[in-house]
Amino acid sequence: MPKPSMENPLDADMPLMITGQIQMNADEFKHWSDHSRDYTIVQCIGGTGRIAAKNHEFLIREGTALIMFPEVTYRYHNLSDSLLFDCLTFNGYLLPRFLHTLQIGELRAFKPDGMIHILLHEITLALQSRHKDQIWHVSALLYMLLVRLTIEGDRYGAYERSDARLKLGGLVTFIKQNYHVDISLSMLAQQMNVTEQHLNRIFKKEFQMTPLEYLTRYRLLKAKEMLIENDAITAHDIAKAVGFNSASYFGSVFKKFEGISPIELRKQYLG
Repeated sequence: MPKPSMENPLDADMPLMITGQIQMNADEFKHWSDHSRDYTIVQCIGGTGRIAAKNHEFLIREGTALIMFPEVTYRYHNLSDSLLFDCLTFNGYLLPRFLHTLQIGELRAFKPDGMIHILLHEITLALQSRHKDQIWHVSALLYMLLVRLTIEGDRYGAYERSDARLKLGGLVTFIKQNYHVDISLSMLAQQMNVTEQHLNRIFKKEFQMTPLEYLTRYRLLKAKEMLIENDAITAHDIAKAVGFNSASYFGSVFKKFEGISPIELRKQYLG
């Protein structure tokens, strides 16, 4: 992941801002975290180990993510050679007080699934935008992400122990692997061997949205990736590629969630 350029004259006055995005191995990360002045969301994308601060210690493995603070001494245990991190760094004059209000302490672990997964990818995409208001867009996404982490964070321990949550994690994986085909609520309920009503209830309890709402948001995320990464592909072809049967319906859903049409979004990103 390349580190984005954040050379905007507004940076020093921003309440919340993304300062960088980079991938590091265990040795690079330990050295870097000892000297960084930024806050960091760290996602483990391979390997295992433990990270501790004060009275908190968490097992790190693929799929685990942490929030880490600057000027805090962290302890690292049994970090494997294959340990690899995606790191999103952020800062801002409002941040210390904001994190205190959200009760996010020196080390917070979470699972980047559901809406958190989508927001992290939205931030990655937004960092590529050439639009004049990009810095504000990224700041707004960071705000939503931190609030969502507060909502989700208290359930991290329960996540590790809950059979229902683990099964829902499998369902989310199924959606990510099959978003491009026709998926119904009945199909998703069959994957879980539960009724549609029960699936809606337990999914919404964990992710604050229904399975079909998550499917729609994930399809739109993949559509945005295609719009940005391939300027030759048409909106009609993207609609088919991400599982919408109708290009016009895709356009209306996209505008409902993004506020602009797919082509307008492409112009904003590509300049």
